[in-house]
Amino acid sequence: MTHFRETLRIALHCMRAGRLRTALTMLGIVLSISLVIAMHGLNTGVQHVYGEALDSLVSPITVASTAAIKPGGNGPRTLTDDDVAALSQQSDPSVIRNVIPMLNGQAGIRRGAIVRKGGVLGTSTNYLPFNNGSVAAGSMFTEDQYRDSARVTLLGSSLATELFGGNFTAAVGSSIFIGRQEFTVIGVLAPVGRADFAAMMPMTTARSVLYGSRRAITGIGVLAADMGLVPSAVKQIREIMDRRHYVDESGHRDFSVSVTQNNITTASALLNVLEWFTLGLTAIALLIGALGLANIMLITVTDRTPEIGIRKAIGARRGAILRQFLIEAMLIAGIGGLIGVALGVGLTVTGQYLLPRYAPMWGVPALSIPAIVIAFGISLVIGLLAGCYPAVRAARLCPMDALRH
Repeated sequence: MTHFRETLRIALHCMRAGRLRTALTMLGIVLSISLVIAMHGLNTGVQHVYGEALDSLVSPITVASTAAIKPGGNGPRTLTDDDVAALSQQSDPSVIRNVIPMLNGQAGIRRGAIVRKGGVLGTSTNYLPFNNGSVAAGSMFTEDQYRDSARVTLLGSSLATELFGGNFTAAVGSSIFIGRQEFTVIGVLAPVGRADFAAMMPMTTARSVLYGSRRAITGIGVLAADMGLVPSAVKQIREIMDRRHYVDESGHRDFSVSVTQNNITTASALLNVLEWFTLGLTAIALLIGALGLANIMLITVTDRTPEIGIRKAIGARRGAILRQFLIEAMLIAGIGGLIGVALGVGLTVTGQYLLPRYAPMWGVPALSIPAIVIAFGISLVIGLLAGCYPAVRAARLCPMDALRH
């Protein structure tokens, strides 16, 4: 313990003697550690914002009727309300968020003398999240309207433009005819790039007014809880539907389960690129800090060669010299790490205040205690690794050669 205190005292004295050099060395460590914390916080905020947005794009799954691809399988089998009920009741709610029935058809849609033929979709109140849609004017139909088979409808943006000249506010509350039946327009859907020339209504209304009370449906929409659970949701859907349709092997399935794979691939790639970009910047910053410290320590060893020779001449052992330079390197890195942690926390807190106001697309940076602890630990590791070679080099110096330096 006495030897360690003496070595620590010598290391501190040497650091004070080279204040400017020590400060410059610490600067690299401070910047690298603060960048680690700030980038981690920023990455967490961005992942949160875009992860939620991408979940809505990639978590929808569609179940449709199809023929078996292998001989001996079932032909196309109609999907029914019982299939919807089974998926709703037998699935894990932490994996599958919603199950949405869909009943599609075509009909003439008329307002006054304007007549257009468009699609008519009967569905449930949970359809908009599944379709990544929203209401531009008015509102979605309610559970009460669904239960009461209310004659209400929402129009796609293109259809509303054709019928009402683009005046979506005037469309809400107006009456139109779908087929021969009168409906009240309660909303206009925002453009989604597809199905904009269609009308949407409660499936109970579509059955009672347009298509009859048949139990068959066109398709089933399933909304996974988030993007990462899509494979688990697909697995559960297939297991439940296999039991319902008495399917013994995948080639005999009379239904298909489809996911927008391109969206999943793009979303995953985007988040992975962001994560690797953050790791790359962090690694570069740490490498610069470590190289800077190692370089300064090598210069320090060169400058102190006569001092090392004197210490060895009066009896200092290799271990004492080795410990001195290792402790000095770790002290520089540790103090720089503490300052870097403080700076990184300050930058993150500042980002939490400024980014939501001026750059909301970057999300809200998050402070992480484990990240702070790891960052400080990294600074100590940098000190240890960067100081090893200079310390070994100093410890191996021959006293006579060092004194002649």
